[in-house]
Amino acid sequence: MKQKDFEARVLAIWLRSRVPLTLAHVQHLTGASRDRTKEWLDAMTVAGQLEADVADDGEMIWTVRGAERPRGGPETVSEMERLEALGREVARAPTALAARAALGSGLTPRDGDKKSVVASGLLSAALGPLGWLYAAPLREAVPGAAAYVGLCALLPHFLLLPLLGVLAPVSGVAGVYYAWRHNQTGERTGLFSDRDKAKKPPKRR
Repeated sequence: MKQKDFEARVLAIWLRSRVPLTLAHVQHLTGASRDRTKEWLDAMTVAGQLEADVADDGEMIWTVRGAERPRGGPETVSEMERLEALGREVARAPTALAARAALGSGLTPRDGDKKSVVASGLLSAALGPLGWLYAAPLREAVPGAAAYVGLCALLPHFLLLPLLGVLAPVSGVAGVYYAWRHNQTGERTGLFSDRDKAKKPPKRR
């Protein structure tokens, strides 16, 4: 890790969580060695980026100057790591999981083929709107997925989990509907915009 990457990581810890900036916490979350962590924290303090204080137990605690911490957010290292792991999984999982689900059901992800209603429902319940990428129109799936990733990245842990508990079944039902409509129409069909269009009889030649 380079010093500029270390400084960016320290700032991210400060702005995205309420984890105290102790030597041990910063060392663990940055992956830098203990000596290098102490050296760079001291350098940031000398440069005026950080302020150092001593807790009642003698532990050094740093604060970032000119930046307020969030009112909510992970308060322990383990909570922050779980939240970051969730963000990474959400960002990379949908394409791979959708492909595996399609192949596992004996289907290919091409629009002309049938979609697995079960796979679509499970993906959408587990991954939120990211699972919609399997069967929904991209004009609906992409904005939904982007909003979902944003919520996972920005909301504090204690607010995110209850919200996901509400969104998961709703998203799962939407995923089932997307796959069902796809199998009826032979193409990705939206929740609202394509409903009337799908009911219209084909034009006579």
